[in-house]
Amino acid sequence: MAKLGKNLPSRKWSIVALSAASLALVVVSYLLAIAIGLGCLALPIVLLWYVPMSSQYNFLIYRLLLSAFGVVAGGTILWSLIPSSDKHEVKGVRIDLKKEKRLAREIEAIAEALNERMPSDVYLIGDANAFVREEDEERGFGRRRILGLGLPLLQMLTIAQFRAILAHEFAHYYAGDTLLGPLVFEARDTMSRLFSNLGKNSEAMLFLRRWRMGSNAYLLMMLGLKTYWKIFMRISQAISRRQEMRCDELACYIAGSQPLIEGLEGIGKCSVGLSAYWNSFVLPVATGGFQPDLANGFQQFMEAPQVAKATSAYIAQQASITEAKPFDSHPTLNMRIEQARRLNLPVPQNAELADSSDLPMISLIENVGVLESSLVRKVVPAVAADLKPLKWETAGADIYIPGWRKRVADYVPYLAEKKMADLPLLVLDPRPVAMEVYNATNGRLNQSQRIGVAYDVLFCAFARCLLENGWKVITRPGNLTLENGTSTIDPANVIGELRTGKLSVVEWSSFRAKLGIGEWALAGRVA
Repeated sequence: MAKLGKNLPSRKWSIVALSAASLALVVVSYLLAIAIGLGCLALPIVLLWYVPMSSQYNFLIYRLLLSAFGVVAGGTILWSLIPSSDKHEVKGVRIDLKKEKRLAREIEAIAEALNERMPSDVYLIGDANAFVREEDEERGFGRRRILGLGLPLLQMLTIAQFRAILAHEFAHYYAGDTLLGPLVFEARDTMSRLFSNLGKNSEAMLFLRRWRMGSNAYLLMMLGLKTYWKIFMRISQAISRRQEMRCDELACYIAGSQPLIEGLEGIGKCSVGLSAYWNSFVLPVATGGFQPDLANGFQQFMEAPQVAKATSAYIAQQASITEAKPFDSHPTLNMRIEQARRLNLPVPQNAELADSSDLPMISLIENVGVLESSLVRKVVPAVAADLKPLKWETAGADIYIPGWRKRVADYVPYLAEKKMADLPLLVLDPRPVAMEVYNATNGRLNQSQRIGVAYDVLFCAFARCLLENGWKVITRPGNLTLENGTSTIDPANVIGELRTGKLSVVEWSSFRAKLGIGEWALAGRVA
């Protein structure tokens, strides 16, 4: 069988040109900042030693103000250029490739195809992403390579699709992007730090800007810096987009055009759904003391009809965008897919790799459960040391029902006088409920935050009321409903339709009669 990457295109001079342009941009950025900083520090010398003295009081004040401005601005700029000592820790757990031999073979095949050395460390991360980077070894010489693999992608992408994503990431090693990329990122961080230090973080600068002379000098300096910042970002992001397209091209040669297309679409879908999955399902379960089944749960979430519809609509919308914005770091999905289609490269075969390329990539990992447990503790440090096992089917009884009851407990006196018939009016005007909301321990809540809490209380009260009147909760990621015989209700959907008017106050009575919802008290059964 053919070897992966057997007929790769030759290294193009465009890659060298892009790298040279990136390096030049970084050098110019630092030289410009140094020049401005030294120029500002030289301003007091010019004003106090070389400009003729005058007896006018205002002229003397202006000289002193500008001199002080020069010292503060110059010192701040040069101090901001000192590299940050903060290390970017990988928010994930290390995968031992000695134990995960099948996964190791896949990574080794991609590395061999591009004649690149293997990563020093491979991490499992919670993001819908994969990344590569290089950093200096903590001791001695050399560079340490890091590869991050997103758990959502491992679950949702097939082996063939993930192989294309891996090839794209290794192509960044191949093109030298991981050598110069950190320099560009550090330059961006430096510029951001510079703006921050010259702005709200500088009490001295805020003081000097109270006078018109100091304010005008500040605005002039910041105008020059911001103009260059925009130029820097436009050029660096244009280079980044070109690098991404080049890596896509290499991925097509190594893994085939169609798997790359499907992998890119899969990343887009996972990115859209991941935040809702973590916030609505993973965090309540983990903070409740249970270990969620992350990978399988995410697949169930993504397969829920409403989630699948939303993610498909998002991909269709993204695929219609033909031009990238000047400050985008990546080309549009449309541009990437069109390039892959133009190349139209087949999937190379390799006898040493997994034959079942249609299986999910996560099937190559033996110790998924252990890695998931460690990942939850890494991402959510506040969870208990020993999480209890949990099946998503029992999450309602274990997590959600106790949470609903706890949420409603403080509002029982107010809700005691309210019936199911009152729910639409309370949803349309939640201000009375919002007035009952307690302030947070770390400060007062504003009206918008109180309204948000009020909606949450009404949702919990509605769900709890149904439960106490014979309904049962059915839970799985992406699907939290209550059932009573043949009747099914999504309480969140009901509250949402009441808010938007899709379910009107007039229709509410017939809606309840159809589903057998009586004139029950919203407070539920008061002990």
